[in-house]
Amino acid sequence: MASGALAHLTLSQTHVFCEESAAPVIKSYSLDPMVHPLLPSSNTTTRNADLIDMKELVGPIINMLSSLYCLVIGPGLGTVPITWQPVSEVMRKARGRLIPFVLDADGLKLVKKMLDLVKAVALDIEKIMSESPDKTDDYRAQDAKIVGKLAEALGGVTILRKGSYDVILNGLASLIQDTEGGMKHSGGQGDTLKGSLGTLMSWGASYHDRLWDSGENDSDQGSGGRIPLMKKRDIEREIESDMRLSPTAFCLLVAWAGSGITRECSRGVYKAEGCSMQASDLTSQVHDSFLL
Repeated sequence: MASGALAHLTLSQTHVFCEESAAPVIKSYSLDPMVHPLLPSSNTTTRNADLIDMKELVGPIINMLSSLYCLVIGPGLGTVPITWQPVSEVMRKARGRLIPFVLDADGLKLVKKMLDLVKAVALDIEKIMSESPDKTDDYRAQDAKIVGKLAEALGGVTILRKGSYDVILNGLASLIQDTEGGMKHSGGQGDTLKGSLGTLMSWGASYHDRLWDSGENDSDQGSGGRIPLMKKRDIEREIESDMRLSPTAFCLLVAWAGSGITRECSRGVYKAEGCSMQASDLTSQVHDSFLL
């Protein structure tokens, strides 16, 4: 469903990397995505993960990175170490080339296990998330403080915390997405969110490379290369003005927009289908929701 959302939100081609036994199942959903059965799993190999030649295994995927704009990591990944090793190697190579990731589900478990994928520090995630909020704050401010600490500890990544309203933070600035969604949340709706985020992040590569004239004024944060250090007021100034967005501000708006698209999809499907709605129904609503 994530690849379906990518396609319905204007991407011309999506690639799905999976293990061999999953390929025919994924392909049976749709002829649109290019399916590559390149990843190992405990079902398709009896070799110990430490004995696998990772360079040979991930070579075909790494060779494709030059034509990929964003990686969506997590849906269907699983938690088997023999799968995690090649995926983590691809993530390191992609990070070195400034290719963004969208992480969810088992992808978050992978990062928790290998923190160097985002920032090489020791970090007690459970301790941060279990901290008692300041009771003088309202519930939204409490969420923002706790998740903001986690985003900052992870090196300034952008976090989208899903809930009755969605909180988007990067340790400096925050946004709230509270567009009305459907009255039913079907398991799997997150795939629409991940697909939407992946598409919007892919657009970012072209935006920062200035492949079209956006009509915005240049900011002093630059448009490419390494992401510059920014302060909260810099991000707020970009978002609220007609300045060209830095990668940092762009990520915040991508998360806010992707969340809004998903919520609008859910609202539209629930209006049409009621409680019989399924997560797969959201895909057909993606394009119309984006136009709204």
